[in-house]
Amino acid sequence: MATDLLSELLALVRARCSLSGRLIAGGSWGRRFDNLDAVKICAAIEGSCWFFMAGMAEPLPFERGDILVMNGSRPLVLASEPHLTMDAPTTPLAADGNGNYRLGEGNDFVMLGGMVKIDEGDQPLLLGGLPPFIRVTGAQLEAASLGWLLGQIVLEMEPPMRPGGSIILAELAQLLFVQTLRAYVLQSPTNDGGWLKALGDRRLAPALAAMHAEPSRAWNLEDLAKEAGMSRTTFVVHFREVMGVPPLTYLTNWRMRLAQRKLSAGASVAEVADAIGYTSESAFAHAFKRVTGAAPGSYRKRADERRSMGLCDTADDEPATAF
Repeated sequence: MATDLLSELLALVRARCSLSGRLIAGGSWGRRFDNLDAVKICAAIEGSCWFFMAGMAEPLPFERGDILVMNGSRPLVLASEPHLTMDAPTTPLAADGNGNYRLGEGNDFVMLGGMVKIDEGDQPLLLGGLPPFIRVTGAQLEAASLGWLLGQIVLEMEPPMRPGGSIILAELAQLLFVQTLRAYVLQSPTNDGGWLKALGDRRLAPALAAMHAEPSRAWNLEDLAKEAGMSRTTFVVHFREVMGVPPLTYLTNWRMRLAQRKLSAGASVAEVADAIGYTSESAFAHAFKRVTGAAPGSYRKRADERRSMGLCDTADDEPATAF
């Protein structure tokens, strides 16, 4: 079976999308949602408004069926009119008993909001792989499945909650997040950075898939360039332009991510070194410390201590809110 890079990367960081509630707005309104250093998702389910983020030339429409995924690097501004995106307030919003947040007067616009929880140590991997924002519109090819998911979410959120509703909502939210990333990748984006862009790059994707499928293999630049169907020089230049690092640096970083996960699960340093392609424990230890800043033995000891205390690296006990 071919390596599914998107599934593998999301599974590694244990990305889980949770809904925060609904934003209901009407009349004349605007609000700035400040940077939360987290991945956020917004889905328009009724009406329309305008959105703006730093780096955009002008506000763009955000209409029913559209979905935004943001990496938390820039504030998001929503408003009823384009000019109201300027100097929009950041007044705190409080949820009502049904989990709804309100702006202005009326129900002209309704949006679902959510957050994506990630293992603490893996946040840089996911946040760095996403552009500042992804916008998938209701007019795109993948919109039919996204529209169905949004409809099911709205149905499940209607009171009273039916048996199994909490689990169904959680799974639908996760599907919405992953399906949105898939739709973005299938657009073959050309201007955004990060590894998510590379998944839509027909030349790089085979080389990335090969590294992920066999991380312990002694890959060299010639082998990887052959997987990509490119010359060695062209491959190295293109890889660095897209990914921001040379191919073998990416491979080492990926191996260390795998090593962190294996050490956290209780594997010995020798077992981990062998699993990711190091014949020498000392060579592995040197590479691990260079990338992570910690010796593998110390990293494993800390993970064991946290596990014995019933602690984990996720923020599952914290309430998720995009508002």
